[in-house]
Amino acid sequence: MEISLDQLLQFTTMAVNAGVQAYIRQTDPETDRIKQSEARRYISKMGFRPSMLRKWVDAGLLKVVKTSEQQNAAVWYSLAEIKNLISSIRLKEMCNNQDK
Repeated sequence: MEISLDQLLQFTTMAVNAGVQAYIRQTDPETDRIKQSEARRYISKMGFRPSMLRKWVDAGLLKVVKTSEQQNAAVWYSLAEIKNLISSIRLKEMCNNQDK
């Protein structure tokens, strides 16, 4: 399997970014949380359909953070978890594309 330098740089950047966000989550968990609308915008910016957010939750790959038990309570996500998941998906894509 051969990965181009550009692909490796992209993955490394995403992985480091996810690591920094994980550190932020550990030191100040409140700043790691983003609203559902922000999460959808972020994953769209990263090249994914906003509907993937729900699919990732349903698959157990991402957790929803609710501030209360009320039905209409705000839905939040961990940006660290989202970044980590996207890095993992990108790495899997790179590996799968190299196998072809």
